[in-house]
Amino acid sequence: MIGMLSQHWWAFALRGVVAIALGILAFVEPSATLVALIAVFAGYAILDGVLAIAAGVSVEGGPRWMFILGGALGIALGLLTIARPDVTAVALVVLIGVWAIATGVSEAVAAYQFRAVLENEWLLVLSGVVSFGFGVLLIAAPGAGIYAVLALVGYYAVLAGIIYLGVAYRLRSVHEKLAPIENTMQRVGSA
Repeated sequence: MIGMLSQHWWAFALRGVVAIALGILAFVEPSATLVALIAVFAGYAILDGVLAIAAGVSVEGGPRWMFILGGALGIALGLLTIARPDVTAVALVVLIGVWAIATGVSEAVAAYQFRAVLENEWLLVLSGVVSFGFGVLLIAAPGAGIYAVLALVGYYAVLAGIIYLGVAYRLRSVHEKLAPIENTMQRVGSA
């Protein structure tokens, strides 16, 4: 598993670069970042709702009412997001908090699982702790000010991006150590 993960070290590097870019955008253009987040969510909810209704209506054997109901609720949520972006902003803060907590827990578990293979797995643990703490902070005070939260998102994204770049560097080192072994095993296996 670590061999496959180390082969895709570049994915962590890309994730880090994107996170840093998002963090910088949150500082430079907080209003635009907030509007973009809300607009993307509204568009997704409406499109997903339309597709769910289409799936419910077109399924063989007649309508599947749960798809249709879920689709209608998705469209309603998207329209509510457009009509009341302020409510959506607070809800989005809570959702980001839940996501950050889940990310933190998964990263800490991954670090524990890879502790025998990765050197300095503390980077992944640190990323997990930062994510978890960020999520708890967001959920504890979602209405404290959306621009303050955007600043926190910016700090978090930049810090997480730097950490992901560190993880990518470590995984690349592991990959460079494992590549000759894997090549030898492939040659022996094909002989």
